[in-house]
Amino acid sequence: MSTSQNITQFFANKFLEVPKYQRSYAWERQNVIDLFNDIKEALETKSSHYVGTFVLAKTDKKDVFNIVDGQQRLTTIVMFISVIISFLKNNDDKSYYKRYYIGQSDALKLLPLERDRDFYRQILANDISSEPISRSQKNLLNAHEEMRNILSSHVKDPLELLNAIGELSILEFVEEKESDAIRIFQTVNDRGRDLSRMDKIKSLLYYFSNKHLSGKHDEAINNSFGQIFELYDSIKSTGETQEIDVISSKQFSEDDLLRHHHICFSEESFEPTSQQVFENVKSKLIQLRNDKDVVGLDAYIFTYTKSLLEYATAFNTLVGKSATDACYYKLFSVQGISAVYYPVITQLEKNSLLEEVLPIQGMRILDLIEIIDVRVFKVRDYAGKKFAAKFAYNLNQKTWTLEKIEEHLHWFNSNEISNDKFRDYLSTYEYHRSTGLLRTLFIDYCERIKGKKFTLEELKKLMRTEPTIEHILSQTPKFKPRAFGFANTEDFENKMHLIGNLTILEKSTNSAIKNSDLVEKLKGYGSSKFKMTSMLATDLTQSGGSFKKNDLDNRSRALVDDFSKRWCTTGQGN
Repeated sequence: MSTSQNITQFFANKFLEVPKYQRSYAWERQNVIDLFNDIKEALETKSSHYVGTFVLAKTDKKDVFNIVDGQQRLTTIVMFISVIISFLKNNDDKSYYKRYYIGQSDALKLLPLERDRDFYRQILANDISSEPISRSQKNLLNAHEEMRNILSSHVKDPLELLNAIGELSILEFVEEKESDAIRIFQTVNDRGRDLSRMDKIKSLLYYFSNKHLSGKHDEAINNSFGQIFELYDSIKSTGETQEIDVISSKQFSEDDLLRHHHICFSEESFEPTSQQVFENVKSKLIQLRNDKDVVGLDAYIFTYTKSLLEYATAFNTLVGKSATDACYYKLFSVQGISAVYYPVITQLEKNSLLEEVLPIQGMRILDLIEIIDVRVFKVRDYAGKKFAAKFAYNLNQKTWTLEKIEEHLHWFNSNEISNDKFRDYLSTYEYHRSTGLLRTLFIDYCERIKGKKFTLEELKKLMRTEPTIEHILSQTPKFKPRAFGFANTEDFENKMHLIGNLTILEKSTNSAIKNSDLVEKLKGYGSSKFKMTSMLATDLTQSGGSFKKNDLDNRSRALVDDFSKRWCTTGQGN
């Protein structure tokens, strides 16, 4: 049953709860600004502005409803109203509106997910005494700060703004059963609102379970997806904290989890889009329904839901190790392992295999994965995607022995790029723009010339310096190339970006020395915490600050020799 009404009418005699299968609070500052602009437009045009649809399900308590759709907007509106109330001057107004929209501390009008309730209460009380401990709590805090900024700087009459919010128009659906509400949620959102495919698959599975299996898997689906949304928040939070480029980017969403899992679950595609995943799951469910294969439908819903949760759990565990283990921090935050290999390493983590030692090569699977990422995905970019996807799928479908895993990894490593080809790439390719590759090669090289691995804290300290790739002979030189042994300017430009003319340097130092002459750079090099760069300063000082074409060529050969051995197919330099 649907009803068109305003916000004031909607909140009358009603208490709202976010059910455990929903995602945590995810709105960002811009969403808050957009909502305020909607309210401001309603004020300026003196109209009733439509802000969306809310889908509710009744509970066993007469005045308590579960929010099936609209919890992000509702939570934001309640917080916004709370902030506005704190700016009101009349205490009677404060008391009235707080009772009407916010409720009492022991009976709030809107309750978020259990894990965020205490922090949410602090937000509503405008008394934030604890630090946010999750991504959703950080979002709550950021939204609250943005609201206070808006009220402080852009609102002359808080009561007028509050009344404008009360007049905002919404469409409310209230269903007797949660299953009916979820079907409404899917129908409404399929007609124009951009939902994540993860949301759509959740409601799709729930619909088929409820309608064709008498609700057999309803609770499991709700519980599993509730956990998956929480795991995604944890993964995203770790990615941001540990500065894992792929995961911390705005482009990485829960739909990427969906895609990466599907590579392990189905052979449909080795590079599916999230929409393809949705269509694949949907067509499978429809086919089983049309075939009246109740047993098959039962098994598919159970297996898919369980598999997706297991994948998200394993990936969260894997990414979480970057915060506590130097090897994983190096792989994710320093090296930035290609997302192409996420499904593979997640399956290996799920099967507790990453730390296992390979019988022939005598190294951990994790160490060989590091080598493969450098050789295949860093050098050849997206080569081998099909083979990586097939391997991830096979790891998920059956048990592999260490011998078989080693055989496959060795084949993949050498098949995609031979040792000779890898050496040629290092010798001739201009990798100065491939920061992830060079940063990995150079930091690893620093460890080896020091004779010991960096600790986790040492690595984090180095990464906080924002290491950059430095050209020894500057890209915009103040010297004449012929004076440094180059035939002409073109000869210098052909050598300028080769590995022999590159080193690693802290960003602040790099900025300070800019395109100075080499003699002027040596002091900066000498103060670097990167051993290869400080040693370079010593060597250059001993030679009188001279670094000519012959020196560049000799350094290139020496580095290529070293890197070719260290990163060969068998990892002999380990």
